[in-house]
Amino acid sequence: MRKTSDIIWQDAQHQVLFEILDLIREPDAGSSVMLRLRDYTENHFALEELYMEHLEYPGRDEHVRAHDRFRTEVQKLLGNREPDALDREIISTFLTEWLKRHVFGIDKKLEAFLVASELK
Repeated sequence: MRKTSDIIWQDAQHQVLFEILDLIREPDAGSSVMLRLRDYTENHFALEELYMEHLEYPGRDEHVRAHDRFRTEVQKLLGNREPDALDREIISTFLTEWLKRHVFGIDKKLEAFLVASELK
């Protein structure tokens, strides 16, 4: 029987997301880092959502709504202008806290379901 810590792809992707959020705080971080965050987040969410759909995860609707809220917040925070240092600090702090709550909350439920699934 696999343990929940064996879901390597999910943990690895979460780590990359946190690394990108750290990069946003860098003094020379520009819009390319913000776009990388948006794109990587979307790819990660799409993969999770594919797994949830394929495995008929019972918490899928709630989980997708959480992803959609994150997508909306990222879009609002990124805006249409180049962020200054304060903007980057606010964005990084807010999204890091949001992501921590998501990863250690709702994602742990999904992880447990994935581990228990026979369709891995």
